[in-house]
Amino acid sequence: MKISHSRIIDFLKGNDIKFEEITASNFAMEQEYIFASTKKPIAEGFYYISKEYLSTVENVSKSIILTDAEKSEVKDAKNSYIFVENPQLVHYKLAALFTNQNKSGIHETAIISKEAKISPTAYIGPFCIIENCEIGDAVQLISNVTLRDNVVIKENTIIEGNSVIGARGMAWIWDTDGKRIIQPQTGGVIIGANCIIGTDISIVRGSLSENTKVGDHTIIAHGTKIGHGSNIGSHVHIANNVSLAGNAQIGDRTFLGSACVVSSNVSIAPNCIVGAGAVVSKSVAIEYATLAGVPAKIIKTENYKDKPKGAPKPFLKDK
Repeated sequence: MKISHSRIIDFLKGNDIKFEEITASNFAMEQEYIFASTKKPIAEGFYYISKEYLSTVENVSKSIILTDAEKSEVKDAKNSYIFVENPQLVHYKLAALFTNQNKSGIHETAIISKEAKISPTAYIGPFCIIENCEIGDAVQLISNVTLRDNVVIKENTIIEGNSVIGARGMAWIWDTDGKRIIQPQTGGVIIGANCIIGTDISIVRGSLSENTKVGDHTIIAHGTKIGHGSNIGSHVHIANNVSLAGNAQIGDRTFLGSACVVSSNVSIAPNCIVGAGAVVSKSVAIEYATLAGVPAKIIKTENYKDKPKGAPKPFLKDK
């Protein structure tokens, strides 16, 4: 992906983003610059670099750099700089202008139930299996996705390959003779709008009259497993290989770290952070708490005050 200086400036002005500039002496105004990362620096790139990491520009040249540093802190003559309050956010938004290109239609290898209701603007990719479901506008099922009966996917949600939505749950008890009696799993799954569901995700349908729910704008990373009747709020981030047992309740904007476990019927308040590998076995009612350990304990409150390691800073309006 490439972008010109003029398009960057037009975006900043069009979105009322305050900025200042320093341009290098050899700066080419209409040249296009490649979206790039400092982890793999290239010449003629377009980067964001926070002020605490300005030293990483040593390996960057002939590029445009978004930063939140002060102009007086920049002594580099090899690159041009645009100074904004939140360089990462601006860089992400500009990159999104080039990547949000949805497909539509049904691939010839997909297997579709006659009862399925599919928006004409949705995309059903290769080898998907769609039972009696409802699929909203601009939904993208990339490949090898299975949607079982009673699944609803709302608009603009993306589901990556090899994921199963609406799988059977495994709830059961012993009878008096020691025979396993399995609870029927006749509920459904409702996934909200603008979600991103990664690869190898299993979301179990609800038991009986329940639905398993995923709120709008939630992201679920690869390998995660979600039990029956779980209720996940909006804007939640679930990292890779997380396990939610049946009827777990996850509050809005909570961040669940890699490979953490939430036990059955446990509730986590909104805006919490759960550390990687933690096991949450008791409900947490305090908002903006950070949990870690086995079993998980609160190690910090008011977590919006500092940026945590490995996770975005929790959102708190006007903070």
